[in-house]
Amino acid sequence: MNVAVVGGGPAGALLAWHLARDGATVTVFDDSHPREKPCGGGLTGRALALLPPAPADDPLPAREIGECQLQSADGATVEVELTRPVAIAARRHLDAWLLRRAVSVGARHVAAHVVEVDAAGGLRTSGGARLSADVVVGADGANSLVRRTLLEPLPAERRMMAVGWYAPGAAPMLVRFTPPPLRGYLWLFPRPDHVGVGLCAPLAQVPSARLWEVLEREVARSFPAFLDPDAQRYAHTIPHPSADPASLAAIAGPRWALLGDAAGLADPITGEGIGPALASAVELARALREDGSPARYPERVISGFGRELLRAAALHPRFYRPGFTTRMVRYAARSPAVARVLGELVLGDRGYVGLKRRLLRTAPRFVLDSALSLVTR
Repeated sequence: MNVAVVGGGPAGALLAWHLARDGATVTVFDDSHPREKPCGGGLTGRALALLPPAPADDPLPAREIGECQLQSADGATVEVELTRPVAIAARRHLDAWLLRRAVSVGARHVAAHVVEVDAAGGLRTSGGARLSADVVVGADGANSLVRRTLLEPLPAERRMMAVGWYAPGAAPMLVRFTPPPLRGYLWLFPRPDHVGVGLCAPLAQVPSARLWEVLEREVARSFPAFLDPDAQRYAHTIPHPSADPASLAAIAGPRWALLGDAAGLADPITGEGIGPALASAVELARALREDGSPARYPERVISGFGRELLRAAALHPRFYRPGFTTRMVRYAARSPAVARVLGELVLGDRGYVGLKRRLLRTAPRFVLDSALSLVTR
């Protein structure tokens, strides 16, 4: 099988690694390396489990974190201990590492920009070169050329906006939920040699300038060491599915498929996209290996990790309704049982399907923990 992958980010590189190991001819088209994508760079426990093995002389370029601070908009804080570490990486280092893994097993990297694709497996680069493949895969991000050509752009209601910068220094991993009317959160993510500072909220909820105002105000008030006026600012959109399974059913055709952000596969609540991108690469690799076609790939996504994304889309309005995140943080501060459930969400080990049932099971323990907390105080 001859596969052309447009985009050498985590999804495209991991797909190329799987397919090249299976003996397929794989070409990754991407002229943007080395690059730094503006995102938190977080890898959940579930995402880490999907990565290729790290060679002894080329370890994963990420910083492991064993706890996460969650804060409500009014400043209530809980330290959530994780049962196993998450990792945070600069995207230029993570993406390059994954692409090296793909090339090491036989994939070919062409540093060219793809300007034209078609549903029959054809593509053309900006240099005029043409290629015909058995399957063309769009792993080219939120503004995917492959998606725009073969489907339609994602609507604004299926996108989040992220804004932020990178600052020197060190910090704990921190997530602070934003005050109304924003339905999002601010983050400090410690990378190996700097801190990612950012904020995300639904696109078009408020003007982008307002997001910048909120982020800079909150950082100046609570984390002034990371308010770097000289740091380069960034903004980008994060595409996600709706609660309707149809939003995931149209991400492939007979000779093409979409991965990661191009498929709109980010978490609608957290905006986390690396884990779903890696999972989409695994599912497409399985479909091509077992069926020789991407036809069943959407079905595999929906029945697998896609269920969590659909559930997250349904929960989003309730998760960010006024008062909920504040109560959640305050309950977790009083109850280790609730904090453990939040830790599972941070790790990606237990998702949104069954979340209500797991929280209800903590109720007896929560009452006991709360009583003990009152007595201790």
